[in-house]
Formats: sequence, C-alpha cells, structure tokens
Amino acid sequence: MSMASHSMGPKFLLAVFVLISIGSFAAAQEAGAQKKDAGAQEPQQSPVEQADQKKSKLTFSLYLLNDDQNYDVNLRHQFGQVVAWLAFFHDPKGESLARVGAEYDYQHKWLLLIPTFEAGMNGALAGSLYAELGNQNYAILGYSQTNLKPFNDLFFDPSESVQIGAGRKINGYDRIYGFTIFDVRLHTHQQNTHVLWRHRLNRDNGITLDLLYKSGRGDDGRHIHASGVGIYYDRPTWFWKAYYDPFVNFSRQAMLRLGAGVKF
Repeated sequence: MSMASHSMGPKFLLAVFVLISIGSFAAAQEAGAQKKDAGAQEPQQSPVEQADQKKSKLTFSLYLLNDDQNYDVNLRHQFGQVVAWLAFFHDPKGESLARVGAEYDYQHKWLLLIPTFEAGMNGALAGSLYAELGNQNYAILGYSQTNLKPFNDLFFDPSESVQIGAGRKINGYDRIYGFTIFDVRLHTHQQNTHVLWRHRLNRDNGITLDLLYKSGRGDDGRHIHASGVGIYYDRPTWFWKAYYDPFVNFSRQAMLRLGAGVKF
C-alpha cells in the first residue's frame, strides 16, 4: 500500500487518540452521573441503543503509516434484511479502488446467518459467510475467500480464512466476545485473535474496545508476534473510531486507522 508523506508516526498519533478516548470516556461517565443525581429515569431503550436501528451509515477513514496516508469513504444502507454499500479507496501515489458489496442478515430464533459479497472495480471478488449460534451465550463461525486479486489491503484480517469464536450478550447493548481468524488457503500460518467488549456508558454514549493478537509468517518470511488495540466510540447519530495495527497485513509497517461518521 503506497501513500503520501506524513510527518507524524503512528506511535505519536496513537498517544493522541488514547488521550482523546480517556477524555471522552470521563466526560460520558460524568454526564451519566449528573443525570442519575438529578433523578432522571432512563427509558427502556436508550438513544444509543436505538442508533443500532438506523438504516444508513456514512464513514470517512484515514489510514496512516510512518510516511504514507490513504483515504476511504463508505456509504451503507439497509433495505429490509439486505445491507448494501458503495465505497471508494484513494491512494494519492498509487491505485485507487471503487467497490460495491452487500450482505443478507438472516435471524431465526438462535441462529444469525450473514452471507456477504463484495466486488472491486479491478476485478477483485470476495465472499464470506458469518454465523452466530445461540441466544445469550453463542458460538461464532465464519468462512471467507477471495479470487486472490487485491482490495488495496483493505482486509486487515486474513481473507482466505476460517473464523471460530464465542460470545455472551449481557443486555441489549453490552456484550463481550472473542474470535480467531486464521489462514486456511495460502499456508502462511497467519492468524488474528480479537477480544471485544461493547459497553453502554450511559443513555447517549457507548464504547467498544478491541484487543488484537496476531501471529504468522509475514511477506518476507519472518514469523510475526504482535498486539494491537482499537476503540469505537458510539453516539446516537455519530461515531468515531481508531485502531493501532502493528505489522499491518503482516507487512513490516505499523498502521494507525482513524475514522468518523454519521448514522441516519
């Protein structure tokens, strides 16, 4: 992934977004405490929970390396049980890529089944099948495959892969879950393990923390062991997110991904 010059390294920017996260977390907790002190009664479903029902989402993302940067914009809309998206990735120094995709969300009692298909304007094709089996406690299973043409490295987990995991739903918003995605086609022994905690701070604020551990053979044949971290901050009509990913796509570079968007 080739990009334009940028003077601030990922470690500096990581420190910035951690400080912002701590400040946002503290502000949200203080706001929640003030509302409780005032005797405010929360509705059965809070505004941040209702935001999950919004049909559209527009996301702007910036991908930063030590001396490079790329841009991505993604518009998603839900048509009944089908979610479709149109996206554009821009590389100022290399190839750019428009892509379209769709998924079908099937829910029946204890079974959630989501087949997904995506196509890039360069002829790249990708398909996946994701499943959750269970109610409060559930198993996670998934499979994904491409036609081996690049999506400009937009898959940050192995894309020729099987996914296995488990989770627990604590309430309508909160949940904790984890999974491992590992290569089953290219014999790289690459695997990414994620542990995520989604938590409603108060009626207007939610947060998701994502801890990452990766291992496997990189592009140069070296075996990689590394850890990363991500945060997603949720509001009723907007959100922001940031992710520090060392050895991104099992290359020698670390990446900081920043994003923000609106829900409507």
